[in-house]
Amino acid sequence: MLQHTLAEQLRFNAATFPDRPALQVVGGAELSYAEALDRTLVLATAIREHTDGTPVAILHRNSPDAALSFLACQLAGVAAVPVNNVLTPTEMDYLLDDSSVGVLLHGPEFTDLIPALSPARKPAVVCSADAGPEHEPWESFTTSDPTAPFIIGYTSGTTGFPKGAVYDGEGMYVQYLRWAVHFGLGPDSTLLTAGPMFHNSYGGLSLLALALGATNRIMSVFRPEVARDELGSRATFAFLVPAMLAQVLQSWREAGRPPLTALRRLLSSGSAADPAQLEEAFEAFPAALITEAYGWSEGGWVTHEVKQRGAIVPHSVGEPMVGADVALFDAVGAKCSPGETGEIGVRNVTPFLGYVNPSSPHDTSADGRYLLSGDMGRFGPNGRLLVVDRKKDIIVTGGENVASGEVERVLAAHPAVRDVAVVGRPDERWGEAVTAIVVLEPDAADVDAHALRAHCRTSLAAYKVPKQVEFAGELPRNSMGKVQKFLLRQSPGQSL
Repeated sequence: MLQHTLAEQLRFNAATFPDRPALQVVGGAELSYAEALDRTLVLATAIREHTDGTPVAILHRNSPDAALSFLACQLAGVAAVPVNNVLTPTEMDYLLDDSSVGVLLHGPEFTDLIPALSPARKPAVVCSADAGPEHEPWESFTTSDPTAPFIIGYTSGTTGFPKGAVYDGEGMYVQYLRWAVHFGLGPDSTLLTAGPMFHNSYGGLSLLALALGATNRIMSVFRPEVARDELGSRATFAFLVPAMLAQVLQSWREAGRPPLTALRRLLSSGSAADPAQLEEAFEAFPAALITEAYGWSEGGWVTHEVKQRGAIVPHSVGEPMVGADVALFDAVGAKCSPGETGEIGVRNVTPFLGYVNPSSPHDTSADGRYLLSGDMGRFGPNGRLLVVDRKKDIIVTGGENVASGEVERVLAAHPAVRDVAVVGRPDERWGEAVTAIVVLEPDAADVDAHALRAHCRTSLAAYKVPKQVEFAGELPRNSMGKVQKFLLRQSPGQSL
């Protein structure tokens, strides 16, 4: 068992280099390592005053508190449940209920949303702006068990219902250190956090930066021109999903293609990277390594690849990371023979602990040793993994995962909809665009795409609302009655 936690590592760093910048909001506030520790103690004190040991939901926009709240929960001895801050109140209610949250710690920007949550599920509410400045001393907190639940991260499954994946402090500490090894992060790094910190990726990288003694430049809201300037003058490391990278490169072209020389390493992940886009990144970031990683919420990042200019292999996501035993499996969960395509699985040095709701099983290999991803892949002759298809109907749009079944259920509830299927279509900006193919009731000819999208907005976060709605006379089905979605991805219907 590890001898200390991530929260304790922050304390060590605050004692060693108290004045070093830890968290900087681009264009806003800044915290040194000493100040970051003080703020963590303030938040931990507020949490401890309200918690009964049940998990604490964290609802923040990108900010220092969005990172430090995780460590405050660990210090207070409770699991943190990061909440996607663009969900509707109905969607948030489900997460709060499923994870048995006892406290909701939120930023002041969400104060007006709190009354919309269901009274039956509403936990004790603490606004982070009201916490402090006084706090209990470090010594008043009991040292947390590194093997206790640390984060419950929600991810959409094939049924469309979010599932809370449980990660302990020990496992995440080891995972983060693995990222440091492969991603080249260290105490001299300046991380640009361009994406939402409620995600395990951006939130995890923020916690890793604090553990390493690095500086984290936080974008409250992603703006490509601001990211471009940061990558040219300050940030040495950035993780950008392909949709973000496309916007940064567009901004770079509009600015006259100036060399962005601060960046030393660019990480692409979240959806398939466009080889042409990566080739252009070599020109925009002449001093940087251009890299790609592959993984999924439950498995974490499991492969990594440094791209070679002029020799980018489509679909290649690199070699397994240290501590990640990556293998391929056939339809019955047995290992594939060399050269075969199969479902990607991993046996990590730190195992996945399962979901907070025990009725949500996770997919494993036949022997139960490997966690399956739902993605199909094959190994190339150089031992690098190629991701060739997605087994499950999850749409990745702008780095966000959307379960098609969840969107289909909402649309099917509209009285004018007789049948519906939702797929992801290739999109230059978003990677995939959420696309609904709808069969209307015979007497509903006056219902249009705008009405259906408005219906979706009442129950779904904005990124889940279909960007395109198409109408068809019927949906293609096989002999078993299952919709043949591969045909819908390839053959657009009539778009309105």
